[in-house]
Amino acid sequence: MIRVLLLGALGKMGRQIAISAKQYDDIVITKMVDKIDKRDNNDFSEITGISGYDLKILDDTDKKLFTDVDCVVEFTQHEATVGHVVRAKQYGIPYVIGTTGFSENERKIISDAAGKMPVFISSNMSRGINVINLLLDRLVANFSEYDVELWELHHRDKRDAPSGTAMMLAETIKNAFQGEKRVVLGRSGVDSKRKKNEISVSSIRGGDIFGEHHILFAGDGENIEIVHRATNRAVFANGALDAVRFIIKKQTGMFGFKKLLKD
Repeated sequence: MIRVLLLGALGKMGRQIAISAKQYDDIVITKMVDKIDKRDNNDFSEITGISGYDLKILDDTDKKLFTDVDCVVEFTQHEATVGHVVRAKQYGIPYVIGTTGFSENERKIISDAAGKMPVFISSNMSRGINVINLLLDRLVANFSEYDVELWELHHRDKRDAPSGTAMMLAETIKNAFQGEKRVVLGRSGVDSKRKKNEISVSSIRGGDIFGEHHILFAGDGENIEIVHRATNRAVFANGALDAVRFIIKKQTGMFGFKKLLKD
């Protein structure tokens, strides 16, 4: 059995991973971490109503946090994740990161840590969105004269904008054009006419939308639109748990869905 430490256990994704993990006969969550806030009761099942877990929520300051586990799965905030990764690298423990919103410097810290531990990181754990990202490499070359627009929709509580997924897709398109395009965030003002080399990324927040991403290639006389809609969080949780199965076999290095899908 693969023993998993789940960081961000009380968050939306943490709860869904706890539910989805029950469907995996080779994975078991043995430790859960989140902000305790001096709760009288730290029992995960009693707090969440998700049965089958006789586990107390731990604080991330626990000195034995990264011992007696085989893999870490984290969906928290970017600053917290970086701190946890720095602590975990001394153990060489496989690490799955679903947190988004990292700065360039934070990504470098994670990349440096991957020299001592295997790290799987993805802005979106959905298999479908990552297949689309993989296919974009092949599609984009056929649309060099088309205008490219991306927009994403998420629930009202999502903190970062644009989503990490939207930026991942935009970077894939930009790289496929070999530097001929540049990514711009949104459009506003009286002089906002689109420039030929732009890849525009916009964000919408509202309701309880799990996640929706649109890619538009707009040409003269035709539009090609690629849409991905997540209808529940299970697709992200299952992707993260599939990543656990993948990363547990690695020694060091940074990995993502491109490698998982090809393997």
